[in-house]
Amino acid sequence: MLRKIVVALAAWTVLIHVFLGGHDTLAPMLAAHLAPEVEGAMHACWHMVTLLLVWSVVVFWKGGQPAFHFAALWLASAVVFIYVGTAQSGFGGLIVNPQWTILGLTGALALLSCRVSKQSEAII
Repeated sequence: MLRKIVVALAAWTVLIHVFLGGHDTLAPMLAAHLAPEVEGAMHACWHMVTLLLVWSVVVFWKGGQPAFHFAALWLASAVVFIYVGTAQSGFGGLIVNPQWTILGLTGALALLSCRVSKQSEAII
C-alpha cells in the first residue's frame, strides 16, 4: 500500500512539474531571451528533470534497491530546494519554492517503503 502512495505522489509530481512548472517556470525562462548557452542549458535541464521524474515513477513502482537510491535522490533534491530557497529569500523562500515539500515527502515515504518491504522479505 505504501509503495502505491509513493508511486501516486511521484506521478502527481510529474504532472505538477510538466503543467504548472512548465507554465510558471519554463515558459518565462524561454521568453526572457537569455544568452543561447544559458537558455539551452536550462532548457535541457528542464527536460532532464522531467525524464528523471518520469523514470522515478517506474523505479518506485518496481521497488527494490534502485527505489532506495531514487528515494535518497528525492530527499537530496528537497535539501537543495531548502538551501536555495532560504539562501535567496530566507524562510520565505520555502514558500516561493515549495518543491521541497513533495520531494521530501515522497523521498521519505519511498525510504520507509523500502524498509517495510525489506522487513517483509526477512519475515518470509
